[in-house]
Amino acid sequence: MSERVLALLKKDGKYIAGVFTSQGLYTSSLPCDIKSDAVKDVNGGSLRREDTDERMMALETVYAVHEGSKDAAVHDINLDFAGFTPKQVAVLKVVMKIPFGSTMSYGDVAKKAGLPGAARFVGNVMRINRLGPVIPCHRVVSSTGLGGYTGGIDKKIDLLAREGVIRGDFTQKALHRIP
Repeated sequence: MSERVLALLKKDGKYIAGVFTSQGLYTSSLPCDIKSDAVKDVNGGSLRREDTDERMMALETVYAVHEGSKDAAVHDINLDFAGFTPKQVAVLKVVMKIPFGSTMSYGDVAKKAGLPGAARFVGNVMRINRLGPVIPCHRVVSSTGLGGYTGGIDKKIDLLAREGVIRGDFTQKALHRIP
């Protein structure tokens, strides 16, 4: 694996940390109030810091996705999938294509990734997704409700609300599905 470096963005009083390799973004934090929390979220405490323009643009995109910007250019970010299996990468690439303001069930993601019947596998991939929110695992839901979220269900609801998927008085029927 190539050397990992840390980049750190401060925007609107929040800190976003990203770990990058020569392949691209390896992992990122969500916006944090405290710089050390953002760095800790990506295990970046011992990494050399390199804030290049390309890395800052990637972290700006992470911030934009978090804030609910439908114009966030996630496809412009190079990603490092090191450590993921080919099946996991297939799932992550399907999830990356879920449009802003939409959701897809774990089962539907599995089918689109060529893994019919592997909804639980998709859930496990979402649990270890280190590339959120660029790969928007918050948009993957259960066929009967929200499902889980590593950052806590309240964070998932917050991210979906920022995209307009969940409105005010949340009900399961408020979720928009894509075919």
